[in-house]
Amino acid sequence: MDKQKPWYIEKSKMIFTEIIGGIFSFAFIKAICSSFAYFLHERVIWRKRIHHAGSYRIHARTSIRNAQNIYLGENVRITMDCCIWAGENSRITFGDNVLVGPGVKMMSTNHGTDRDGGPMVYQTRVEADINIGTDVWIGSNAVILKGVTIGDGAIVAAGAVVTKDVQPYTIVGGVPAKFIKNR
Repeated sequence: MDKQKPWYIEKSKMIFTEIIGGIFSFAFIKAICSSFAYFLHERVIWRKRIHHAGSYRIHARTSIRNAQNIYLGENVRITMDCCIWAGENSRITFGDNVLVGPGVKMMSTNHGTDRDGGPMVYQTRVEADINIGTDVWIGSNAVILKGVTIGDGAIVAAGAVVTKDVQPYTIVGGVPAKFIKNR
């Protein structure tokens, strides 16, 4: 009497064959090289270009663009999932002792909006510096747009969209961010 093999034996052989075939394929090698290059671009290369006055901590999952135009004071802390994107011709400057919560976005550049400028993707970029003062706390998922200065000791509430300057030692929040109270 023939003993029938369990169903998972054939399934295991098929899966193993697929895995081995995938590992030794051109597509796999291309994907590994592409992933490694992306990792270097997103997580490693910018670190030698960023300017800093002393110690700082930037979470590994933070995205940095044009690091040569980012200036950090002493003891700056940028947590996970942030986008800190300086322009090619604009800076983002942080004072000392700045806390940046998870998911914060700062962009000192944006696409132009001229109707005669061609498609959106080809519009001339509009850039302006972002300046963050000393002893500032920027709450989770806040958005800081180009041209904004956040004064010393200010707090930006979680989820705020900052389109205008924030006075020193004030708390702002909302969309767009508005004065809440003094510190």
